[in-house]
Amino acid sequence: MNKKMNRIKKQQYKVGAIVKIKLADGRFAFGRLMPGVASTICIYDFIVNENEIPYIEEIVNKSVLFCCGLYRFVITKGIFEIVGIKEFSHEEIDEMLPVFFTQDLVNINDCVIYGFGKKERKATAIECINLERSSVWGAENIIERIEDHYAGRKNFYVEDQKVILSKDDPRYLAPPGALRWDFEKQKFYRIDK
Repeated sequence: MNKKMNRIKKQQYKVGAIVKIKLADGRFAFGRLMPGVASTICIYDFIVNENEIPYIEEIVNKSVLFCCGLYRFVITKGIFEIVGIKEFSHEEIDEMLPVFFTQDLVNINDCVIYGFGKKERKATAIECINLERSSVWGAENIIERIEDHYAGRKNFYVEDQKVILSKDDPRYLAPPGALRWDFEKQKFYRIDK
């Protein structure tokens, strides 16, 4: 755990809770805890300076930047502080609920798409473009993803988890330690080829 992340107090994971996420530069981003079996958060495309206190309505009316799974302890241990709760309307659930995909790493054409309240179904790799891979994120990785977005950088983890469309993709069956990220070019390459 990064020492910069201050833990607040223990809190319960509550669907609809709005959480405040402290970024490295002292500004704050906000997310909302989603319904479903797994712990999921949607991050709003909205940041404020540390002395600004937006209203809950102002936050939830912003567009969603991304949604991802998160470790429940990020909430229960107070790493992301709950600042309010807004129950979901049926319309919000239909509009906001994320859709995720899984992909077999050997047979890359074997994909599944699912989401809360949606029937799980087989899909092609092409159908998974622009969907979030089913995974669980820690607080530091979510913060890094938000900061990378606002800095105009590609995020290593987002790029790594994109659907693999071809066996020519350097991520396809890369042996351990063979995959590298070129920070300047912002793309993957392999050292075993």
